Amino acid sequence: MTTDQQISPVQDQALGLKLRRNSIIFGVIGLVIFGVAFGALAFLTARKAEAQGVKATAGKVLGIIGFIGGVIVLAIFMSSIK
Repeated sequence: MTTDQQISPVQDQALGLKLRRNSIIFGVIGLVIFGVAFGALAFLTARKAEAQGVKATAGKVLGIIGFIGGVIVLAIFMSSIK
């Protein structure tokens, strides 16, 4: 790996903070609309943020709640179609 390809700890931290922010945004969107898709996206983005060394608990929690809420809404919607 050359020095151009190496990521410094400061860049690692900045990337983690951006990922944490994005996971929270995705989680809030998942609570309102498209819970299954945005909930999963929030959870995965929070995991990436934690891989960079940044705590992203809020993104994970919002992602899980959004995903479960989306599944419940889909189940109710599908049962009412029959």
